[in-house]
Amino acid sequence: MKSNKKDLAIVSAPNHVGIIMDGNRRWAKGRLLPRAAGHRAGAKNVVPIVGCAFDCGVKIVTLYVFSAENAGRSEDEVSALIDLIRDQAEPMAKKLLEIGARVCYSGDRSYFPQDVRDIMDDVESRNTDSNAPLVNMAMNYSGRAEIVRACALAAERGSITQEAIESNLYTAGLPDPDMIIRTGGEKRLSNFLLYQAAYSELFFTDTLWPDFGKKELKSMFEEFSHRTRRFGKS
Repeated sequence: MKSNKKDLAIVSAPNHVGIIMDGNRRWAKGRLLPRAAGHRAGAKNVVPIVGCAFDCGVKIVTLYVFSAENAGRSEDEVSALIDLIRDQAEPMAKKLLEIGARVCYSGDRSYFPQDVRDIMDDVESRNTDSNAPLVNMAMNYSGRAEIVRACALAAERGSITQEAIESNLYTAGLPDPDMIIRTGGEKRLSNFLLYQAAYSELFFTDTLWPDFGKKELKSMFEEFSHRTRRFGKS
């Protein structure tokens, strides 16, 4: 994976970044294009942004790809989204592997057709370097459902403690996100990493996801490096 030493020198990068990739539909609407075109444009922006994050020193990027609430959209749009995942998951994973990353998926996979689940399993089977930076794709993900599931599993296995809950989250074994970025102008988490984001630094931008670029990402990292994180202790 190529690194830009100048970029590494100007920021103290977060270890784990979560990104809510919002604005694909509005991007398409503004260009009089179908919604599917916006989702395709958004998919094309994943590898450049993830690659930039890794070049700046980030070790984990969690992307909000498909929320459990997305399943409640129109049948045509949901079908188009699943088709996009089916078509892009393997090529996107190949590009991410080429830049030195590994890929995993978080969420309730049972929602997806078997062929899509097979693609996810195949992609994860290629993760041979446990030290490589990680792209965690949140698919059919719900923060509330994740917490309920983790509590239920913890209760089944003994007692509901903080440690037991965390060990049963979809993100078990991963550090909490240091910062969460949301594109598209909305200023809320929308059920994304609700448990894990307790002390994440939040960044919002009006830029729609397909237009979100490396320069703006680096600017956010620069601001992050100047924030003081107290974790409620002072």
